[in-house]
Amino acid sequence: MTTYRELVAAATVGLAQRPLTITELAAPAEAYPPALDTSDDAAAVLDAAALLDAAGRAARLTPTQLELPPSAPPDLAPELTTVAGRIVWELLRAGRIDLVSDLLATAAAAGCRSPAPLLPALFNAATRNHGLRPAAAAVAGERGRWLAAQQPEWAHVLDAAPGEMDADVWEIGRPAERRAWLTDLRRRDSDAARQAIVAGWAKETGDGRAGFLTVLAEGLSEADEAFLESALDDRRADVRRAAVALLARLPASAFGQRTRQRAAGLLDIERRALRRRLVVTLPPEPDPATLRDGIDPKPPDKRGERAWLLTQLIAAAPLELWPDALGEHSGELVRLPVSDDFHLEVHAGWRIATLRQRDAAWARALLRAGDDPPPRAGWPSDEALAAVLPEAERQDRAVALLACNHPVAAVPALHACPPPWGSALVTAVLDQVRRAVRAAEPPPLGPLLGLAARRLPIDARLDAEFHRLADIAPITSPLPASLRNAADVLDLRRRFLEELP
Repeated sequence: MTTYRELVAAATVGLAQRPLTITELAAPAEAYPPALDTSDDAAAVLDAAALLDAAGRAARLTPTQLELPPSAPPDLAPELTTVAGRIVWELLRAGRIDLVSDLLATAAAAGCRSPAPLLPALFNAATRNHGLRPAAAAVAGERGRWLAAQQPEWAHVLDAAPGEMDADVWEIGRPAERRAWLTDLRRRDSDAARQAIVAGWAKETGDGRAGFLTVLAEGLSEADEAFLESALDDRRADVRRAAVALLARLPASAFGQRTRQRAAGLLDIERRALRRRLVVTLPPEPDPATLRDGIDPKPPDKRGERAWLLTQLIAAAPLELWPDALGEHSGELVRLPVSDDFHLEVHAGWRIATLRQRDAAWARALLRAGDDPPPRAGWPSDEALAAVLPEAERQDRAVALLACNHPVAAVPALHACPPPWGSALVTAVLDQVRRAVRAAEPPPLGPLLGLAARRLPIDARLDAEFHRLADIAPITSPLPASLRNAADVLDLRRRFLEELP
């Protein structure tokens, strides 16, 4: 049987160097060899190549015994209206994935599903943009789930979909499906979820073990301690780090007691007349037990090894240690000067511990301390600390930054404030915009207005106010265009919501 590749090779080097006798052609041109001119070898090669090329372009006939997949189950959820679907489509074309995600999440909360013609474009976008996947999965509906099952690259979009899953997912599902199943089980029965992990622990990959450990963060309790202790001996560093992060949230655990003992002598308060300061005692070289508890002896940058150990040991210890040992509450401790220029090392340890232990009182105190460190590895940001605060306090913090006319610094704080925004925050945003409009050189408000347009409450008066401010803003600045864009987004959100049931 002569193939197209053989014909090309013969034609390239010449029939004198590579003689070729054409007997029969590869399917689907197999029925045409009699049409070839066998008296002229060169013509036969060219004719055969033409036949194979034409056959390849025409493709094959559909097999008569093709097995079709079962039909999609019926969708009972209401479909988005044509107007709402067109809004999503236009935003997808414009690359506004953030807005698409917002609107689809709102649609899912209203019990709606995506129109079927929109599903391929939506799944393609969600394949490229992981942040869109939860919202896309939530509005996929039965037809979307059926469609994703026919296209392997779309299947990952539905990994983010909540809902009931068969128990056999834990045994045969994809990693993301297994983690979703485990997360759901953890919410319903925390002990059963831990036991499921323990039962298959030896068979899991390193990535799987690390991922499943993070699921235990929800509903974490002393019942998880023994298993997490055993995970400290895992051969994978990311598994050990995950276990350390969880054990640090159990101050009464054996891990908490060990870290408390190691950190107890590191800090003391020195009192001289009316002046007080924190005095640091650098830790010794770590022993094997300390290394097992997640302490890394090698600093990530050029700081000293002992200073890096100081930060880690403070970060690992229960935060309640310091008021107990030093006799002062967190608000007082963070304001004390620190000896030998170890302020950043001590405060970095407290910040890491605050994030691990989700302690709002310490987060509040450290934010009020007003640290302004240089960029360095291992320093949690103010915004990370603010995420530990209750939602109302996060909004209060954003209001305070806006009141001080710090719009750029306020944007990360606003990101930590999910909608709905309270009236005080809405007023603070509008006041900031009005001040900028009156300024001779307005500050850059593009990021602030972009976020505000997505999270401000739907109110036609806000649209009108943004348009009014755009008309009076300095025309030489980008502010008028940013204000009109914000007004357009608010109007788009309003029109979308009007289409929901």
